[in-house]
This record gives sequence, C-alpha cells and structure tokens, in this order.
Amino acid sequence: MAYLPFLLLFGSIFIFSYAAFKDFFTWKISNATVLAATVSYIPFAVTGLLAGPVLSAKVDPISALAAAVTLFTIGFVLWMLKMLGAGDAKLMFPVGLFAGWDYLLPFALGLMFFAVIALLVMKLPLPAGLGGTMVGMRLDEIRLSGKVPYGVVMVAALLATLYVKYFA
Repeated sequence: MAYLPFLLLFGSIFIFSYAAFKDFFTWKISNATVLAATVSYIPFAVTGLLAGPVLSAKVDPISALAAAVTLFTIGFVLWMLKMLGAGDAKLMFPVGLFAGWDYLLPFALGLMFFAVIALLVMKLPLPAGLGGTMVGMRLDEIRLSGKVPYGVVMVAALLATLYVKYFA
C-alpha cells in the first residue's frame, strides 16, 4: 500500500511530461491534458493520506488547493496581459495541486532557474549535430518565432519541486 501513492505520482508525472512535450512541439496544452493532470491529484492525495504519517504529512489537499488557486490566478492575469498562453495558464492549477503551498518557494526558484536555461537555449548556438535533429529544428523554429513554450519550464520546475518534496 505504501508504494501506491508513488505509482500514482509517477503516472501524474507522465501526464505533466506529456503536456510539456506537446507544448514544446505545438505550443498547445489541451484541456483534456490539464483535466487529466488535475483529476490525477485525487487518487494520489487519497492514497497519500492513507499511506502513513510520513507521506500524509506532505499531502495536504487544503493547502494544495490554495496553491492551485493562487497559481491559476497568477496564470490568468498573465494570460490577460498576453504574457502567457491559455494552456500554460490552465496548467498552473494542477501544478499548484502537486507542488502544494509549502513548496511554492522551491517551485518559484525552479521557475526562475529553468526560465534562465530557456533564455540561454534561445540565445546560444546549438551544439554541433543537434541542428539537424527534430529537437534542433524545433528549437530553431522557436527562436525565430520568439515564443517560448512556458509549459516546458513549468513542468521542469514542478519535477524539481516534486523531487525535493518527496524524494530528497
């Protein structure tokens, strides 16, 4: 029983990774993906609360909901200001659920770190041999457009936060 929450967490990580992959290649995060990520929190939280005192201390649905609403509100404002895509803004809700209120600071630090990485990737030349690959061609397209797939940055920051929260 103690391993079930972690299996569910890895399933949720797969959903978030899929969202980042789709955002990187299409600049779109579907409502279905955001809904799947959001709904995946429910069985994770239930099993996490039942797993025992160590894990249940880190799973707090009330503070997770507060973090989700806060991040979604920030995402909505950034979307209204045309600084963030709609899918990215919606993805903030499930990201907040999994990060939780107590881990918003590590998440914010992760956002800053991965945003700097994204900026460097946008400005520095590609390593030799990467330009002809599918990823390299997509990076060139992203550079030309000036649009950044922020879902990738958010998911990277979330994965780092989840590592610190549950595994470090």
